[in-house]
Amino acid sequence: MLSLQGKRCIITGGSRGIGLAIARLFASEGASCVLTGRHKESLETAVRSLPKPSQPIGQPRPHGSYEFDVSSLKGWKALKLGLRKEHIDILVNAAGISQNSLLSKIDFDEIDHVLDVNLKGTILGCRMIIHKMMKQKSGLTRSLALELGRFNVRANVIQPGYIQTDMTKVMDEDGDLSALIPMGRLGLAEEVAEAALFLANNSYAHNCVLNIDGGLSAT
Repeated sequence: MLSLQGKRCIITGGSRGIGLAIARLFASEGASCVLTGRHKESLETAVRSLPKPSQPIGQPRPHGSYEFDVSSLKGWKALKLGLRKEHIDILVNAAGISQNSLLSKIDFDEIDHVLDVNLKGTILGCRMIIHKMMKQKSGLTRSLALELGRFNVRANVIQPGYIQTDMTKVMDEDGDLSALIPMGRLGLAEEVAEAALFLANNSYAHNCVLNIDGGLSAT
């Protein structure tokens, strides 16, 4: 098992919800976290809430934040430039948005926005950060696990079900959504964070796909 003590982590969508829960757990394990998000005040509040990082030798690198939209290439380039002298150990793509409109009712602009944040943002993050982690340039392919394993860079996926966040509050006001889940409730962001910690700590966890959904995927 690996240790997060002294590790440098970038966590997108780290100002709230699942991203913040992961940041808090990683920080409690000694990691130094860089959070990204679109709102400066929320990011600053999130950073202040993190346990202080630790470093085996020397002074620990402080937590930090960068305000930008993950779908912005300019934003990722600024982050990469700001961290150019640092080695990055872990990238967690936790930024994402959802919508609960009927497919036939979704506005075309909303479709673009969802794809930009959830898909384009993930691709840009991998393109900008992963080659820095392995000190060699790499393209993003359909098989990250095959491409990156020889560089000792691991790629894993967590597939959360419905998790209690600001985005899901209005979706389960009457409890109908919880009734569809075998465990009878929405998950907690902290439960997703525990899965992220497992993947970060296990040196042989590579190409893993973890469903954290209370059994919803079995229905």
